[in-house]
Order: sequence, then structure tokens, then C-alpha cells
Amino acid sequence: MKLIIVPALVAICGMATPAAAQAPSLDARVSLNVVEADLAQVVQNLRDRSGANIVIIDGSGQKMVRDLQINDVHWRDALDYAVTLADAVVTEDRSGVLVVSSPIPVTFDFGEKDTDIRAIITTIAAVSGSNIIVAPEVTGTLRVRLRNVPWRDALEEVAKTRGYTVVEERRGILRVVDPLTLEKQKVTRSYQLRFVRPRGPRAPRIQSEFISGESKAPNGAASEHFTVLAALSKALSMEGQLDYIDEQNVIIVRDTVQVHETVQEILNRLDVEPAQVFVDVKFVSTINTNLLDLGVDYGDGGPQVSISGSQIPIELPFSIGSSGFEDGFIANSGHAGPYTNPAFSDSVVTIPNTIYGALSFTQVAATLKMLQRDTRAEVIQAPKIITLDGHEATIFVGETVRYAEAKSEQGQAGGLSLSVEEAEGSPVEIGFQLLVRPNVVPGTRKMQMEVIPKETSLSGSSAGSALAPAGFDLFTVGAAGLEGSIALPRTRSSTLITNMTLESGQTAVIGGLTTDTDTKIKSQVPLLGSIPILGQLFKHRTHTRDRRSLVIFITPTLVHNSEDTEFLLQQELARRSARLKDEIEKLVAPE
Repeated sequence: MKLIIVPALVAICGMATPAAAQAPSLDARVSLNVVEADLAQVVQNLRDRSGANIVIIDGSGQKMVRDLQINDVHWRDALDYAVTLADAVVTEDRSGVLVVSSPIPVTFDFGEKDTDIRAIITTIAAVSGSNIIVAPEVTGTLRVRLRNVPWRDALEEVAKTRGYTVVEERRGILRVVDPLTLEKQKVTRSYQLRFVRPRGPRAPRIQSEFISGESKAPNGAASEHFTVLAALSKALSMEGQLDYIDEQNVIIVRDTVQVHETVQEILNRLDVEPAQVFVDVKFVSTINTNLLDLGVDYGDGGPQVSISGSQIPIELPFSIGSSGFEDGFIANSGHAGPYTNPAFSDSVVTIPNTIYGALSFTQVAATLKMLQRDTRAEVIQAPKIITLDGHEATIFVGETVRYAEAKSEQGQAGGLSLSVEEAEGSPVEIGFQLLVRPNVVPGTRKMQMEVIPKETSLSGSSAGSALAPAGFDLFTVGAAGLEGSIALPRTRSSTLITNMTLESGQTAVIGGLTTDTDTKIKSQVPLLGSIPILGQLFKHRTHTRDRRSLVIFITPTLVHNSEDTEFLLQQELARRSARLKDEIEKLVAPE
């Protein structure tokens, strides 16, 4: 016995959880490669992939499934193929449970002459041993030739041929009746909704320039805006009734059995647990600098020549050595001098040579400098957000900066008056905003992503002062005598709007921005810089090239259950622990 069953589309690019890879879903798609296996084994694998309630009765699980090879089909279709190869059938009861059984096959040959339909139904009941009630209005004849088909299928087709229907009542009792009769036999049933709910009385407000309009809370009763009720109302008969109890989230339907079957089928598809998507986005910045500095730099003023006068010592306005009060200024009471008058000095006076100017080259430096520097990557933003399938979510990390504007008005006397008030465009938000809306592809681990990341920062020339905060530009306004200064922000933003399809756990680069700044400065001394060969001593060149790259990474991950949530938490804790360990090692590492 050999069994090979491969779930479809479970290959994961990037980091994902084992639990997420096997998470059941009613929209799951599978690939089966069954050489030979028990039907119970195949059903168990499909049960694990779908999470559906499947019951095997009548010993059908021991039947063999051989040579079943299908690729990327819905699990419900795969179940039908498997039970067909095992000579079994699958039916669904009113509670949504799928029942795999091996009904008794029947063979009829009433093709030679017209036979009463009641006699055919009685024969089917006798062969199958089932409980069948035939309504009085069921009449007519038909010719039937069936070979080795399940008795329930034979009963359904015989009744349908004459315009009748088969209704299953309690304890497996079947009734063959006219649909018109059922319209008078209404049944009341209640349906508890689990995940499908109407919109609440309060609506979340998402502020973004990429969203048109505002989210508004619904007005009126739930029946007016709950789209599920509108869809179910279309399935009711002419005299059917539907009520919704908002507090308990329960639907009450009073209609025929056929309508109830349709309502149950619709709710089985709609009222399912939605998937959650965890989105991890990183903004990574890198900087590369190339520098070439060549020549003789004379500074901003160029070569300079300065001339200054000499210093000649004099006595005016004092008369030193005349026994006046001025002699007290001399530290040496013995009149040691020196003085220009030898009579007052006891030593020869030496007057230094007078210097009227100097031409100095001490500040001239010839430079040859080449530099290439790569700054390591820096994660400037790393927002994380989780949202439901098909629902938009946004996160903003930053601050709000208010700023003012100045207004000048001319008074009656002709002077100007200045006033300062908050600017029309204030405040400005700087930081990072992420708007995302995931749509999970049913039955797969793929998702279509609408992603809008936006990063805004201040880029003004001010480095920060009492008048202008960092990133602002300082302006002077007003006339002479009434001048004032005002600081206004200058912003720089990076925005990307994209749609993509990604696997759960796959990391993709959704965009990048590379900015090149090329600066060339050339200076030379007039006339001297134009002399061939020798003029190179009077020239200076600087060439600087800065390249800044901004790359955006995104990693969406499906979250089906608490195990997936716990895995994401442990993964984030491990990442932070490793980062803290690296920082500690750098601090304690020897120089």
C-alpha cells in the first residue's frame, strides 16, 4: 500500500511557521497523487487541509482509492473524486456535516412501457431499505432504465423528472412531494452567525491623502446596510420571512425546507473565519561618498599681501627720569631704563631694525586627497501591523509640527505692523505612514497586497537654534527698523503606491530610491592660475559625489491561529535579543 498526498501551494519563500503551512481553510486547494490508499486516509488528509466536518459511515473508509492524480483543485472536488473511485458517495446534512457512505446500488429496467411513478418509488424503498413517504399528489408514469447507481440518486432523478422534490425530515425519513405543497408547509429555523456581523455604530477614521472620502458610521437599522441579509432575502419564497436579532447576531427564517437548504448553503460559504495578515515593512538607507581634493587651496580670500608700519618708542606725554611722578612707573628705582636718552640709562640702548611688511606663505598647503566611504545600512523605519483579510489598516509613526506665518500691514501713519499667526498649511506631519490592504487568494497562501508607504522628514538648512528648529528655513520679513524673522519648515517625502502578489512569509523589495549628489568646485588665482604648468600651483579642485539609496522591504505573513501569533512573537523577541547582544559585545569589546 502506498500513499502520496501533496498539499498544493505550501512552498514558502522566506520565514514561515510549520503551523501556518498546515493551517486548515475551507478554501484550501490541494494536489493528490494517490497510488493506492484507504479512503479513510485520503479523507483524513482532506479533513486536515480544509478543517471541514467529514464523517465516514457504513465501513466506507476501508474501501480503496487507486490511481488518483489531480493538481491544484478545491478540496471539495478532490473529495468527490476520491469517493467516486472508492464506489462511495458524499452527502451534506442540514448542519453542514459531510457524510461519506456506501449506499446500496440499484438497477432498474422499466424502459419497455410506462410505469407508475409510485410503483418505481416503492421499488427503490424496498431495495434500499429506506423510509420513504409518497404524497397523494405524486402521480404520473415514466420509463426508467438505471444500472448500478446509488439508490438516493435514483430517487432524486425519478422525482425530479415528474416535477416533484425529495425532502429529508427528521431521523432520515424522506418525503416525495409537490413543491407547491411545500410552500404551504413553512418551517421556522434560526441561524447563529459567528464571524459575519453588520458594521458597528462607530466607524474608524483613517487619515490619509490616498483615501478619498471618510469612513462613516452606518445609519438606520442593520437590515438597511447588512449586505448578508439582502442576499438571503433574495433566496426566500414569495411568502417567506426573515428577521435579524442584532444583539445575538441571529437570523430567523420562516420558509420552506428547500429555502432553508439554500440559506444554509449560503451561510456555510459566507460565515467563515477570516484570515489575518501580519505585515512587516522596513525602510533601509545606505550612503556612499566619493571625494577628490587636488591642488593648492588659498582659502576663500585667495593669496594676501599685508603691509604694516614700524614701532618707534617715545616718551610723550610723559617725561621719564625728570624726578616727576612718571618715574614711579619704572619698576627699577635705579633708573635702569632703557630709555632713548642715554643720560637716563645706565646701559646702551639698542633699537631693533624696523619691519614695514611681510609676504608669508606659511598658510599655503598643497593638497591631494582621495576618499571613498561606504556608510553601513541603517534601518530608519520598521513598522509592523496586523489586519483582517480584505480590510485596510494604517499606522503613523512620527510627530506633528506646527508653524506660523507672518503678516505685515501698513498703518494709518504709514508704518508697518507685523503679526504672527498659525500658517494655513500648519501643522505638518513628519515621520512614516503605512497604508495596507491585503486580500488573501482563497485556498492558497498567496495574497494580493495594496501597499502605500510614505516617509516625510524636515530638510531645511537650519541646524537648530532659538529662532529656527532643525530642518526649518529662517526668513527675514519687514522693512528697515521693523524687521523680524520667521522660521518655516521645508519637507522631503518619499511615497510609493504599488500592488503585488506575495506568498506568506516571502520578503520582497517593493521599491527603491537612489539620490546622487554631484558637487564640483574649482578655484584659481587670477592671472597666476592661467600660467602654463606653473599655474597648477595656484589652482584647487574639489569633486564630491554622494549616493543615498533608500530601499523598502515588505514581508506579509498569514496568521490563522494562536500558534502563528506565538511564533511571530517569539521571532520578534529573538531578533531583539540578538540585537541587544551585539550592542553589549561592542561595549565590552577591547579597543
